[in-house]
Amino acid sequence: MKPELTVEKASKPAIPEWELAVLDVFVRAAALFGFRKSVALVYGALYCSREALATQEIQDRLKISRGSVVEALLLLRRLGAVRVHLKIGERRDYFTAETDFKQFAGGFLKEVLAPALEKADIRLAQAEAAARNAGSDADSAFARSRVSELTHWKSRFSACLPLLEGLLNNK
Repeated sequence: MKPELTVEKASKPAIPEWELAVLDVFVRAAALFGFRKSVALVYGALYCSREALATQEIQDRLKISRGSVVEALLLLRRLGAVRVHLKIGERRDYFTAETDFKQFAGGFLKEVLAPALEKADIRLAQAEAAARNAGSDADSAFARSRVSELTHWKSRFSACLPLLEGLLNNK
């Protein structure tokens, strides 16, 4: 005799379908900027929560490691994307998402983009010096032309930074 196949209705998912869709939006957006998936998931969980959440609650909800949650929260705090809420009588911190995306974008510009552009200046200066000694005249000319092109585009991008900051500050 064959055992009978039983079908059970799946239990209610831990995360509602609308929230999964929102998390997916944040994960895809984070990927565009080179952020880890865990950063997007933590921000998304906080964004979708009515109440402030502790690290352990975020970890349990998303089923990701404590280290990933802590690392994501540190970055999100640095970017101004989350706020810390203290609860009287509680030793642990609770977090909420900053829902003012102007604030979030401003933190990204200040904490990620501006330092990256400064580092690019240093590295392009090193590349330019090295390109002068890149071997034959043809190799050196080729290397200098590529570095010059990057320097040009980096300058144009740097010129956009104040415009972006102005857009964010415009009420």
